[in-house]
Amino acid sequence: MDKYQPSNGTEGMSFIEDHCMQCLHCDPDPSGAKQCKILCATMCFNVNDKEYPNEWVYIDDKPTCTKWQKWDWGEDGDPDDPNNPKAPPVDDPNQLMLFSVSDDILENHQVKTEVSACS
Repeated sequence: MDKYQPSNGTEGMSFIEDHCMQCLHCDPDPSGAKQCKILCATMCFNVNDKEYPNEWVYIDDKPTCTKWQKWDWGEDGDPDDPNNPKAPPVDDPNQLMLFSVSDDILENHQVKTEVSACS
């Protein structure tokens, strides 16, 4: 996929309004708690820089952010409020550990098998 960078300020503001200001990851209030690192990096780096985010790309010839998740900050409230019924589910940290744990189990099993084979 080709990376996307707006060609001018008008195009950039339109993209930000359609995506960033309606996204779970970017509080439209500049002093809000959630500010998008992707948006910030697109302002700081050129599309050819290695630091330019991989999330802003063209999909079917349309500029898109692959991390975009629809969120109405006015109607849906704070996504980090645990009492908000519209809040997305919290990531289960055990899911993030699944593959590293399985690798450890396999490595330990292999070591035990090799030790018992030598005995």
